[in-house]
Parts: sequence; structure tokens; C-alpha cells
Amino acid sequence: MCLRELPAGFPPPDVALRSWLTLFPNRDDRVAVTRRLHAFIYSLLTVTYNQLAAIESRWHGTTALPVRSDRDVIPSRDKQNNEAFLVKKRHKELAIAFREQMTTGQLFQGTNSYRQNFFEDVISTATEFTRKSMESPGEKDNSLGLVYQRERQSIAEAGNRLSRFIDPNRVLGSPSNGGPRHPLVIFAFDEFRILMNTSRGQSWSVFSELRWVLSELVYEPIFSLFISTSGQFHQFSQSDPSLPLTNLDTSPLQPITEISFDDLAYPAEEHHVKLSDVVDIKWISHLGRPLFGSLYDALPENDKDEIMHLAKQKLLGGQIEPTDAGTLACLSVRFALEFDFAIGDARRVARDQIEHHMRLCVAATTGLKTLVTVAGSEPFLAEAAYQLQDLSKTNPVRDLASHRDLNYVDHGLRGELVAAFLIMQARDASLVKQVASPKRSITVTDFMKAFLPAPAYEKLENVWPTHWCPAENKQFKDAFRGYRMWFNHVIRIRNYDLINIKSLWKFITRGAMVMCADNQRGVDIILPICDPDRNLSRDNVTAILIQVKNDKFFQHRIDKTLFDAMDPYRVGLFNGEDSPLPVVRMVLALASDQAGVFFPPVSELHHRGRFTAYDVWCAGLSGDTFKDVDGDIDSYRTLLEHSLQPNGAYHSKETTDLYLDQDTREAKGLRRRRLESLAFGEDGGQDNDSTKSRPRKRIKKTKNKQSKG
Repeated sequence: MCLRELPAGFPPPDVALRSWLTLFPNRDDRVAVTRRLHAFIYSLLTVTYNQLAAIESRWHGTTALPVRSDRDVIPSRDKQNNEAFLVKKRHKELAIAFREQMTTGQLFQGTNSYRQNFFEDVISTATEFTRKSMESPGEKDNSLGLVYQRERQSIAEAGNRLSRFIDPNRVLGSPSNGGPRHPLVIFAFDEFRILMNTSRGQSWSVFSELRWVLSELVYEPIFSLFISTSGQFHQFSQSDPSLPLTNLDTSPLQPITEISFDDLAYPAEEHHVKLSDVVDIKWISHLGRPLFGSLYDALPENDKDEIMHLAKQKLLGGQIEPTDAGTLACLSVRFALEFDFAIGDARRVARDQIEHHMRLCVAATTGLKTLVTVAGSEPFLAEAAYQLQDLSKTNPVRDLASHRDLNYVDHGLRGELVAAFLIMQARDASLVKQVASPKRSITVTDFMKAFLPAPAYEKLENVWPTHWCPAENKQFKDAFRGYRMWFNHVIRIRNYDLINIKSLWKFITRGAMVMCADNQRGVDIILPICDPDRNLSRDNVTAILIQVKNDKFFQHRIDKTLFDAMDPYRVGLFNGEDSPLPVVRMVLALASDQAGVFFPPVSELHHRGRFTAYDVWCAGLSGDTFKDVDGDIDSYRTLLEHSLQPNGAYHSKETTDLYLDQDTREAKGLRRRRLESLAFGEDGGQDNDSTKSRPRKRIKKTKNKQSKG
């Protein structure tokens, strides 16, 4: 049952049912609401039973079950196991048939006729149940407790009838025989938070009353699942002592955040798929959540473009144009943004991204005391985000640098987020130029041409390796001729052992740039490279290894020790038995005062070895270092500055106080930074010169003047 308020999205909402549950007279009358919900659950159980019976009689394809009465001798364990197998098989057949009836032919614009008729039947049956209930003897006593007592039996009987239809002999377990209950029926309320709305001062809601009504099915294998992208778990009502069922534990379970992910993904088997396979929309739509892959499989060919439209709507929260929150969602999907929950409203921003903009909730507890979120690796969503940004002519780095929620984003420790934006900008620019190439993949040479200024790239084309294997002493343009790359988003790895060619090819199947964990082996970002004419495997993959520095210690002079630390064997990219392909090693010294692209001198001595490497040193954050960044240089520098600050609170950026002017904000920030003396390289309490001493002198002179007077 989809109760979503907004019409945009998929599956479409069950509008008639939502209106019947939420829009009716006397909604503030608790007894009237409770009576209506009793009627609803009774009707839902009854209509479901009738529809399943009709399906069985019409199809004649469900598994036959042995029929026995309660007086029959309990069968042997083997017979019970066989009967349990038959019940599960029949249960699955009924569920598949019912789901096909409820979903076949539904569109983005609305549900199918069978589903509409189903809920119309539920509403009409519930209305009739309410009318008869109102006419029954003793109905004039409208106390809440008596309403529960009078109508609970009808629900219990309807629940038992439905359960017995599916499992006549209760072989799948029940509390009475001590066995675990196998869920036979699950009532799923999608986007149920509309039921939690309350009037001012009201201590109950439709949701709290619905939970009480459902508790009357506690002895049946019928379960309820409340699905919501909202994080308002703390609004779950507690037990009401005024109601008769206080001996039952009706408190909610901990939120279930685990969802299906990659369940529909095509097998990514080594030596069996090519780059051209994994860049196709059919492949990438099946990665991540099953929504897009299932729609791709179900929709006719001429309607498949609607799936990308849906992905864009999901990212934007149903809006037509990107809002601030929608823009942040697009950036999060592409750059795997993380939030710093130590700062102000970061938790609120994360909750909003989960609720409206497709961010994943990894873990949460009731009341959100614990909340772990992530932007999952979903190349289809990343493609939608890229298209949104491309169509609106927006610039990702400018969008983030000027975003109102910038201070809540974790910027990393080394400037790696800045580097990711520089890399993605070059990737996007390369796509525009590659009209005749396979969609979404780019050549290594085109990427480097878009990444480096023209003079630097021209020099790179003719650069020789600083290290080389026998017979591989070739210029850059020859060594990487034809090699391609495919990425449209970032994956932050938690296990550094993944940076090995045994696993690296798998990142190409997801279209991912790899961002490494902090303080790991001298490599911060890895861009996988492959030969497009061969099947993806460990024999067909190499990489651009990138180390990022935001420390002013690293200037334009090449520090050879950094390249030494990027030895592909030392970082784990290759093993001793491998026959490695050439690699590119790059150092981005972003804080350098002098800008430019530099190449280590190549000596004929002491450079032949186990691997071939082309080394590039990029110094500074300038158009002399990176191509086409001059117009966005202030935005890049803003992000770089943030990476040097451990917490925005030290600059009073955690607050959105409208009455806090810039001078006061800076003064507050200075006072906060002084709490960590010398940590920021500013005047601490030990400085004898600046702002601290002047006011004292001024005050002293004032006192002297007063004494003279």
C-alpha cells in the first residue's frame, strides 16, 4: 500500500486508499478513528482472502495440500516436513500470482485496474462493516476500551481464516506448538509517515491507533511492515495504559535499514565481459537498488527512457528544477560525499537526503541516536546526476563551494575531494569531445588532454618512462594508445587490499574512481585503465595512481621520495608473479605557491626494473597546472581551505544564525581557535603583540585621565 503524498515517483500512490485513511470527518475523534481502522483491517483481511481464493480457483495451478482435521493423529516428522515444503511452495505460487495481478501494467502515472478495484473493494467492505457496527446493540457506549473489545473478535476471525487458507494445518509453526512462525502475510505500508500527523496537543495519531488494531493479530503469522524514507522513528507511540492490551509488547522493533542492493546485477565474471558491456545502460541500471533494473526489464523498449527520468526525479525529490537539496544529492552520488555529524545541523541534512534524495541509511536506531549514512555506488544514479548538471549548465565544484550546507560536508584531510572534482571535470570535458567513441568511456590520452594545460599535455605525449620493464621503454602516447577509462562516480574503499589488479578490474564494471582510506601507502586516488578490445581481467588492467598534498611543504620542486612511495608493488597494485602493464604516477601538490606541471628527468641508469611508470608532478591550483579551471579557481581554493580546517565550528560556521554578522562570526571563531593554543598557527594566549594588549593600554589611559580630572 503506497501512501506517498507526492504524485511523482514509482510505484505510484494508491490515492483512493490514502484519502480514505487520512481524509474523513471527525478525524480528531479517537473513537471514530479507531472504529474506522478496525473496519479497514477487517476488510483488508477479508478482501485478500477472497482474491487469493479466486486466484486459486481460476488458475488451478497451485500445489495441492493434504486436508486433515484437528482430531487427526499428528503425522510423523517426515510427513510434517514434506507438508511444510508443499505449504511453502503453494504460498510462493499464490504470492507470485497475487503480485502479478497487483503490479502488471502499472505506470508512472497510476496503478493498474486490478489494484484500483482491489482497494475500492477494501473501502466499500470497510464502509459496510462500520455501518453494521454502528447499528449493533450496545453501540451507544462509545468508550475506547469497549470499541476494542467489541470489534477485535471480527479481526481475529478474519485473520485466522486468511492464515488457514494458506496453511490449513499450521505446519509452518505457531506459538501454540512452540515453533517459529513463518510469515504468511505481510501488510506493507509504504511512506506511512502521513499516518503520523497529529493535531496540536494530540497525544495519539492514526499510526498509533493502527498499531493497536494490528496487535489483535499477534497470534497469527501476519506481520506489518512500515516503510519510510523519513527518519522520524522517535515519533513511534509508546504503549497507552488506557487500552486493554497492555500485557502485550507492542513497542516497535529497531528500524530495518538493510535493503536489496545489487540483487539484479549481472554477473561480473573475470574474462567474460568487456568494457563495451559494462558502460551500457542495461548493465548500469541493474547495479545498486533493484528499482531501476526491474523497470528496465519490465518496460518496453520505447519506454526505457522513462527510467532515467525517474532517477532524476528521485534525486531531486520530485522537483522539476534542482533545489539546494537536490544539488547536494547530485554531488553526493557522484563524489561519495560524507557528512561531519560533529557540526551543527549535519544530522538534519543527512536525514533530509535519506528521506527525499536517495541517500542510503546504513544503520539507525529508534530516535536516531545512531545514524550511519552513505552515498552508494550506483552508476545509474550518477549518470542521472551528470545529465542534470550538464543540462542545467551548472558546475559541480562551484555548486559545492557556494552551497549553504558546505560546512557539513567532510572535506577530507589531504585535499582529495578537490582532486576528485578536478578529475571529474576532466572526465566530463572528455565526454563532450568523444562523439564517435563508445558511450561513457574515454581514452587515457583524451582524459590527460582535458586534465592538463595544452603545453603540459604536449610535453607529456613525448615523455619517456622514469622506470621501465624490458622492451617497454616507449613514449607516453605509444604506451597508452587505445587504452580507455570508465568512471562517473567515486567509491571510498575501506579495505586497502582491494587495490590490486585482482580486484581493480571490478571497479571498471561499476564505473568508479577509487578514493583510498586515510593514511594509506602513499596513494589517495586510483583511476583504473583497461584495453577495451580484451575481456576485463587482472591481465587487462592498470591504473593512474594519484597522491594528493595540501601541505605547503610540497612546492613545485619534485620530491622523488613521493614517487618512490608510489611503487606499484609496494602499494599492492601488482604482485611478484604479475606481468604488469605501464602505470601513471601523479603527485598533486595543491598548496604550492608556484604553479606548473613538471616531469622528473629520465636517466639511462638505475631505472630498469619490474614495472614501467610515467611520472607527473602538478604544482599549485591554477590554470597553469590544470586545464580550464581559471573560472572556478576561487571555488577550488574554498574547498582546499576547508580541507585544512578540522572543523567548521572553529570559524563559527556551524550556525545559520541570521543575526550573526561577519565581524562577530570571525571574533567568535578566533576565541574558539584560541582554545587550542598554537594549533592553528595564530596568536594564542602567549602572543604579546596584537589584539590582546591594545585594549589594556587604552583602558589604562582612560583611568589616568579620569584621576586627573
